Amino acid sequence: MRNIARIMLGIGMAGLLAATSLASGHEGAKEMTGPAKARHDAMETVKDHFVPLVKMVKGAAPFDAATVKKNAEVIAKKLEEASKLFPEGSDKGKTRAKPEIWTNRAEFDAIMKTAIEKAKALMNVDSPDKLAPAVMELGGKGCKACHEKFRKPKDEM
Repeated sequence: MRNIARIMLGIGMAGLLAATSLASGHEGAKEMTGPAKARHDAMETVKDHFVPLVKMVKGAAPFDAATVKKNAEVIAKKLEEASKLFPEGSDKGKTRAKPEIWTNRAEFDAIMKTAIEKAKALMNVDSPDKLAPAVMELGGKGCKACHEKFRKPKDEM
């Protein structure tokens, strides 16, 4: 049973790492302006600070509580910034934001709030055995939940 859990965690972490890696180097970001550019930049910073945590979970980097705390603080701060960067009308032009953000604002705001809370909880992780569940919570209930419902695929930008 323990091996199954380890395999499932590995599959989940591989998916999260792949998703965050695909977000990098986005050519369309150069053409973004205003709130779309600001939120894209904030989310790139989130990704940049999330990837090292995934590497720790996967065993590709040693666990370091200070790095976890520092990265989680940046993630929480940038998610808070990004949550305020979706004013009406900022779904026009180069952006992956779906119109559902504005037509289903309560759900979008709830997911963003959950992501921020999960990032803040990650700040308190002080041992390797607590890291994977905390990273999965943020990645699943925050990042993935929002991206699946409220972010367009790259080719629809």
